[in-house]
Amino acid sequence: MKSYIKRVSLFALCGLYLGATPATAEDISPAVMAELSYVAEAVRNNGGGGLRKGMRYEAAGTLTTTVDTEKLGWWPGGTAYVEFIVNHGSDPSAALVGDFQTLSNIADGNRTRLQQLWFEQSMMDGVLSLLLGTHDLNSEFDVTEYGGLFTNSSFGIGPDISGNVATSLWPEAGLAARIALQVGEHVSLHVAGYDGDPATRGLKASEGYLYIAEAAYVDENAAYKVGAWRHSKAPRQGGGLGLSGAYLVVDQPLWQWDERALGAFLQLGYAQRGAENIKNYVGAGLHVSGFIPGRGDDEAGVAMARADFSKAYLLANRGFKKNETVFEITYRAQLTDWLAIQPAFQYIISPSGDPALKNAKVALIRVEAGL
Repeated sequence: MKSYIKRVSLFALCGLYLGATPATAEDISPAVMAELSYVAEAVRNNGGGGLRKGMRYEAAGTLTTTVDTEKLGWWPGGTAYVEFIVNHGSDPSAALVGDFQTLSNIADGNRTRLQQLWFEQSMMDGVLSLLLGTHDLNSEFDVTEYGGLFTNSSFGIGPDISGNVATSLWPEAGLAARIALQVGEHVSLHVAGYDGDPATRGLKASEGYLYIAEAAYVDENAAYKVGAWRHSKAPRQGGGLGLSGAYLVVDQPLWQWDERALGAFLQLGYAQRGAENIKNYVGAGLHVSGFIPGRGDDEAGVAMARADFSKAYLLANRGFKKNETVFEITYRAQLTDWLAIQPAFQYIISPSGDPALKNAKVALIRVEAGL
């Protein structure tokens, strides 16, 4: 516990140092921006579902620093980004429920690491940009804006990717090279290649590479994204290496009145035959903001995520059910500019498809603080 406090204190001091600039250096102050955040949650599995009844606690502290080369007086279009993460606590999926899709998107045991370190150069008035470094794939690919409210990991990135192949994600990003092209005001194309096994933090031909491309149409009314990916060394059922897949993401506003708004999202994912764990994925939900008068920054939502297990998974686990389905309902209350609280409830049907595990009822409360 003492070592953890020292690490968080160090993060806080770094954030204060990087965020502070002399009053006389107004032209330099926006060039280096630091943000410190801390997310903590308590998770309780109620009743007789999952692995066992009980409560677990987990948290994540994050320090990010962004440097703008133009504002430093160097050259235009350059951005450097650094992200450090401290995780501590338990993993409620492994300890309490036994679900496949991972009920908490912050749980990762006890670790401290450099998560991201990349440099991006924008050119041609923002039409083209190149990025190199350690990069989180899900910060740009397969992202639903509305789905980001929810606590289950599948609403961040579909398990058709993360459940089948080693992927450069939070909390284990890998080396990457990415090209982004802005085609007109609303259309963009992103193409990237990632380290085939981010856990090793090194490029090895034996681990292969994950290639991904996404075309997106985004305007003030909606976002439509379609993507395809391939991991060159992922094992396939029946022998052979290399696994491919595709996905679709839609964020669609439905209604708005003053500060109140209602939107919907859809996620569809597919992995080719021979996938190790997941063959199809579908996620969908409703997102509401400003539902309570005078609380325009609050958000609420209800969502569903279903992962269909592959033939290889079912052959390796005889008698297992064909899918796992999660329903989540949540409300995020923005209490101050820097503090939010978010209770959530998840009903997990057929955790990991295991017939020995009954449906789980999971309650969660999350607290977020940021500077």
